[in-house]
Amino acid sequence: MLYRTEVKQALGLVVLATFFFGGLSMIAAEKALAAEPKAVLQLQGQNQPAVMVNVNKATTEELIKVRGIGPVMAKRIIEYREKNGAFKSIDDLTQVQGIGGNKLQKIKDQVTV
Repeated sequence: MLYRTEVKQALGLVVLATFFFGGLSMIAAEKALAAEPKAVLQLQGQNQPAVMVNVNKATTEELIKVRGIGPVMAKRIIEYREKNGAFKSIDDLTQVQGIGGNKLQKIKDQVTV
């Protein structure tokens, strides 16, 4: 019986310590976010378009700023544009290797022609 009592007490202390230190961690995180307003703005803006890029004029660096377009895809967009001329509509991006309907829907609100 003495063993079970000691285990219960130890578990109780672990729960209290977890609650106490967990609460302190949350307070520290709140203070860090309050001190760094840019981090808060970035978290709040995750569901909004990051940029608006003209695919007919954009450089590789500008295209990379579009969520869902990396360096390889940016290079493909520019190569396609140089070979075939300006995109007439956003839907023309599906002619670029690697951009299908799903990818187009993900980037559509961030690009223009």
